[in-house]
Amino acid sequence: MSRTPTAVPQSAECAAAVQELTLLLRRAEAGEAAAQTELVARYSRRLAGFIRPIIRDVDSVADVTQTIYIKMFRRLSRLREPAHFEAWLFTLARNSCLDFLRRRRCRLATQELDEQAHQVPDTAQADASAEIMVALERALTRLSPLDRTLVSQVVAGERYGAIASRTGLSVTAVKVRLHRVRPFLRAWVGEMTATRQRGHKGWHAGARSRLAA
Repeated sequence: MSRTPTAVPQSAECAAAVQELTLLLRRAEAGEAAAQTELVARYSRRLAGFIRPIIRDVDSVADVTQTIYIKMFRRLSRLREPAHFEAWLFTLARNSCLDFLRRRRCRLATQELDEQAHQVPDTAQADASAEIMVALERALTRLSPLDRTLVSQVVAGERYGAIASRTGLSVTAVKVRLHRVRPFLRAWVGEMTATRQRGHKGWHAGARSRLAA
């Protein structure tokens, strides 16, 4: 008479799974390529499914996943409880996704500033009328010392490269700072010289002709 195999208690199965995972993690931590490859194969699909809705960028999923695995292998020695590996891994994945999103926001903001900075016209050959120069000098007194120096050097005909070298700033930083003070200067000088319409952006055609040498 055959005997039906006795079912292995669930707790025993869990213990065996934890033991197997522990050995795999220790081998991967020791740098064993086969163990690392097995871990990657075991979690790649789940990680991709976890990452995709967070970053919402299908083209970047593989790169973020690769970053997570690099961090994982570097930090395996910090994992105290192998039984908590999955929770630890997906916390690491979530933090990596947030880092990616922060870097992307910073990169987009920097690109926008660069684009705005490059729109600032080079004023090496610009010459202003006496009336506007008086108004500009009064406006400069309201700026910070550094911004006042930058504007004064631009008005004097200095090029951005020379100004950057003299002040220790990058060319982009010089352009960005100038771009930020332009609305104030435009409003102040415009009001004093009656060359700017109230509520209207930019200069009148007549003012632009007086500013352009």
